[in-house]
Amino acid sequence: MSADEEKIKRIISLKRYETPPEEYFEDFLQEFQQRRKADAARCSPFQTFLERITTRFREAGSLKWVAGIGIAYAAVMAALLLWPAHHSSPEDPNLSPASYEPEVKPTPKPDPSAPGVRKF
Repeated sequence: MSADEEKIKRIISLKRYETPPEEYFEDFLQEFQQRRKADAARCSPFQTFLERITTRFREAGSLKWVAGIGIAYAAVMAALLLWPAHHSSPEDPNLSPASYEPEVKPTPKPDPSAPGVRKF
């Protein structure tokens, strides 16, 4: 063994006997919660939401199932939206396209020879 390895072994054996002070254990939870709140304040709400969702599915072990179902749903919706529309009934020649403008019919000119029409 080299001299460096000996020094490392000696340091590790000395560390075995070290213990943290009592205040460390008493303040640990409070410091941990403060750090978590500070980290949460720096993240956007969307990032926090996304992190919680991914963590939940990872813990459940079903992320691959959720991703597969999501992709299948997206494929079905895309197929439904992009499917060409086929009309099985023949076109009716009497139907005209809908129009939002009122139909203007020409007014007939009065016949001067008709009874009840005055000439000016």
